[in-house]
Amino acid sequence: MLDRSVSLTPAELEREILGTESRAGHAGAASLRLVRSPRRARTLAVLLIALLVLFCAFLLAPWQQTAAGSGSVTAFTPGVRPQRIEAQISGRIGVWQIVEGQDVKAGDLIAELHDLSPSYMDAGFADKIGLVQAAKVDAQRLSVEVARERTRQAVERLAGAEAVEQNAVIARDTARVRERRAKRLASRGLVSTRELETAVLALRQSEADLVRATTTRAAAAQDLEVYRKDEERASSVGDVVVAEAELHVANARARAEARLVRAPIDGTVVRVASAGPGDTVSQGTELALVVPATDDVAVQIAVSALHAALIQPGARVRLQFAGFPALQVSGWSSVAIGTYGGKVAVVDAVDDGKGSYRVLVVPDPEEAPWPSRRFLRQGTAASAWVLMQEVRVGWEIWRQLNGLPPTIPVRVNAGKGHGK
Repeated sequence: MLDRSVSLTPAELEREILGTESRAGHAGAASLRLVRSPRRARTLAVLLIALLVLFCAFLLAPWQQTAAGSGSVTAFTPGVRPQRIEAQISGRIGVWQIVEGQDVKAGDLIAELHDLSPSYMDAGFADKIGLVQAAKVDAQRLSVEVARERTRQAVERLAGAEAVEQNAVIARDTARVRERRAKRLASRGLVSTRELETAVLALRQSEADLVRATTTRAAAAQDLEVYRKDEERASSVGDVVVAEAELHVANARARAEARLVRAPIDGTVVRVASAGPGDTVSQGTELALVVPATDDVAVQIAVSALHAALIQPGARVRLQFAGFPALQVSGWSSVAIGTYGGKVAVVDAVDDGKGSYRVLVVPDPEEAPWPSRRFLRQGTAASAWVLMQEVRVGWEIWRQLNGLPPTIPVRVNAGKGHGK
């Protein structure tokens, strides 16, 4: 190599040196390329860091805790909920007066029944028993009048006996005066012994008459007391007879009225029993179902005992009705689409026997109105999410993994009052 460089000219030697440096530079660049990180690895690292940042931000995002439940549409007022029309008596269907889908008013005739009770099979039984009871009442009234007449006569006899007694007292006093005067005159020899004996005998006779008069007056007073009690007893018995008569007549008329099945409310007949004319139905058999015509609407849902203890009246609710497309994110009610707002009105204090509690939800006046009753009929299935405390997503994930209950809402007003 040294010999070759000695034999080269200066120009050739310069070119040789430049070539050697060029080859050395290419070798260094190749070595750097071999130790440099791949581009895909750098992209993956950036992506993982971005995902980690986004996940941390997601864990710190707000999350609305909810208590989910499902149920159906109903009416808040019990009187306007679907009414079952039942047979009040056991009987045979005579004729139907309505058809399914027909609008009825309260009191409209639904069906007629023929009573099967032997005591009420006669259609005119109520009128006949009314006549019988009226006759009993008239007879009892006559008994009362007779008792009153006996009492009046007893009063007159007592008055007469008292007058006789008073006359007997006067006669006794007069006979006593005469007897005393006869004794004084007899002691002076002015009257005979016969006259004295006559005066004494008259006194004894007047005293006996007074005793008889007193006894008669006492007997008349006793008779009057007895007749008065008889009059009171007859009057009481009369009142009882009248009351029983009115009760029997009322029962008979009510039994006759029970044969006529009438609509209890205004509404639409949606279901009629399959029994036809001539079929026999027992007491309590459902004959028809009437759905009231009302704008009163609510939703009843069932929630678990764990959530029922945390739900308070006035809590906000998001609702989804069957047949209405909706997108509901449990923790972010603000992004819900197709749902409707409501408020908790009632939370039952006792469960349904299966560990669930009923919650009644009514429309929220601050939210969009619910669908019209044309589409939102009673019995329509509904899903609900009762909005509770707002927490972080990380806390909610940790709570769900550990099976902890939702956070108990804090009442600001109660806290301020307690602080004071």
